[in-house]
Amino acid sequence: KEVLNRIADNYDIGLDARKALAGELISAEESKLIKRTNKTDILVRVGPSLGLLGTLIPLGPGLAALGSGDIATLAQALTIAFDTTVTGLTIGALSYLISKYKKQWYESELIDIETLAEAELETINKW
Repeated sequence: KEVLNRIADNYDIGLDARKALAGELISAEESKLIKRTNKTDILVRVGPSLGLLGTLIPLGPGLAALGSGDIATLAQALTIAFDTTVTGLTIGALSYLISKYKKQWYESELIDIETLAEAELETINKW
């Protein structure tokens, strides 16, 4: 709505200037939409990495405990390793799905904005 209002408010500038303004406004809107998906895109990459770290870190003491025959400590370390792996992968998978759907919604929104902006420019140019 803001994009269309700004184009309409500048009806008195030239044709090329209006097209440039519309392009700039649409690019700005696209940048806003990209920033909205950055958080989930980061989680897609960081979640599994943290899960891997949470897997490897407890394995060191667990393997040392195995060497000394302490099976209880090994079992606890393996449980922590397994839980962090599952948590990291879950975070990555859910973030990927959320990010994918958000990007589809935003791309659809951008297409609508571009279509409406072109229609508005054609209408203004006819005056």
